[in-house]
This record gives sequence, structure tokens and C-alpha cells, in this order.
Amino acid sequence: MSAVVHFSTDEIAPRLRLAVWREALFQTEFNVEIEPISNVPFRARATIRTLPGLRILSGTSSPAAYRRNTKRVERDEVALSFGREAHVVARSNGREARIETGDAYLLPCGGCASIRVPHEARSTSVRLPRDALAGNVTNLEDTYCRRIPRDTPALVLLKRYLALLEDEPAALADPSLQHSAVTHVYDLLAKILGATRDAAAIVEGRGVRAARMKMIRDDIARHLTEARLSVHTVAARHKVSPRCIQRLFDESGSTFTEYVMEQRLERAHRLLSDPKLSDRTLTSIAFAAGFNDLSYFNRTFRRRYHATPSDVRNGVKPN
Repeated sequence: MSAVVHFSTDEIAPRLRLAVWREALFQTEFNVEIEPISNVPFRARATIRTLPGLRILSGTSSPAAYRRNTKRVERDEVALSFGREAHVVARSNGREARIETGDAYLLPCGGCASIRVPHEARSTSVRLPRDALAGNVTNLEDTYCRRIPRDTPALVLLKRYLALLEDEPAALADPSLQHSAVTHVYDLLAKILGATRDAAAIVEGRGVRAARMKMIRDDIARHLTEARLSVHTVAARHKVSPRCIQRLFDESGSTFTEYVMEQRLERAHRLLSDPKLSDRTLTSIAFAAGFNDLSYFNRTFRRRYHATPSDVRNGVKPN
């Protein structure tokens, strides 16, 4: 099951906010103490997305220190966190990591640990069972409370992938897509933390490449109307080579150019079929779909749908 909860302390009495935030964020069994480190009333907002084997929390809270003082491991899970805060200090089992804006760090969800967040800023935390990573990461315990630089390629990819999941909640209604999304997150986390040799090949061929392909397709959708859209412009935005993108499309049985053309034709077909847009000219529809040559648009549209744009607008069925 997939569940999304939006949380805010704004309507909660100030004296109860810390207790409610503690329960929402950590659940009571983690025995976490929260101490505000500013004089302003404590406030917090978050979106908590729960998937099978994965919990994603993103939001903001007032500056605070979080402490867990127990040697007992109530739940064998780990959490990777990152955000826009600077000068965050994380401590666990004698280790200390100083985290700057965009960096990430991994902590076990048990034992003694503390996190000091001196500024209010947006952050994200991904929590999952330890066993989901232990077999695929070399010496997982050695990665606890270590600074992961913000420019780590797999971390950059994970951030973009999580943002896509947040922007497209309807896509996760299908249980099979939920499973795929969780698998991709697991794979990216293994890549970030140091996948074993055997796992690395699987991760690269499954999670990393699938996540990158999804982001490239979403990038194309956002820039579809731009006449200068090309494999080179997309590659530059994603900091990969054009050949890398071409290989991804080759593996899917298509090419970059074919995919872009198909998406533009499908958009044009949707616009032409919408009765609310019946007053728009064919030229404006073509431009809105990313075509800048009307005659070329007419030829490719007819070849794809066996009907002219005017036929589709008028509801004429193709022969």
C-alpha cells in the first residue's frame, strides 16, 4: 500500500508541537528527544510518503537538536538524510560528521545518536530496513555517520528521482510501480554507499539506468515545445554525454529523435481532440506541440495517425 500524509504543527498548541512532531517523524518507539535551539515557537511541516519497505519524509522544522539515548535497537532500519541546511552536526557511536548544504549522511535507527540542525530549511529523509542494503553494500556499518558530498553522482540522481516521485503521486497507485520505485531507490542508495562488486552490475543495469531514463523522459516532457530541444541540450542538463542518452534509448528499442517525435505527435493529437480548444488554429496547435514547420507537422501527423489534423479535430475516423 502507498500512503501520503501531510503534516503541519500550525494548528497545534505550541506546548504540544514537539511531542506531536516527535511521534509523526520518528514514532514513539525510537525514544528521540527534541530540544529547540532558538527562541521562536517551534514549527514544522512535512509530507510523509510510505511505500512497501520505504518511508520518505520531506519538510521543514525549526532549529533543533535531536537526541536518541538508548543502546537498544527497537527497529533494524537505517535512514539517509540530506537537505538545504548548512553546519548540521551528526554524531553516532563515537563518530561525528559535519554536513553542509546538499550533503547527505546515513544513520542507523537505533542506538545512541544526535543531530543538531541550526537553521530552518527543507530536508529529506529516506528510511528503510537495514537488510535491504546490507547484502549489497560493502561494510554498511562503516558508512554510518559519514559525510556524503552533495556532488556524488548517485546522490544527485537519487534527489532528482525522489523529486519526481513527489511530483507524480498518482503514478504510485499501481502496486507494481510502487515495487519498481522502491527497488530503484534501494539501488541508488547502494550505489551511493558503495555497492559490492556483484551488486554494482545489477544496480547499474537496473536502478541507476532506469532512474536516469525516467528523468530524461520527464525532462523531454517539460521542454517538448522548445524548438532547440536536442540530445545535446538534454545531456548538458543531466551532465552526461549525448552517447549515454542515445544508448539508453537504444536499449528501449527506440532513439532519442523517435521518442521526441512520438511525444510531440501525441501532444498534438490530445490538443486537437480537446473540444475546449476548438477555437485554436492548427498552426498554434502545431507550435504548442513543439513543431515549427506546419507542412512537416501535417506530413508526420498523417503518417502516424492515418488522418490529417483537421480530420482529428472534426472527429473524422481514419480509413
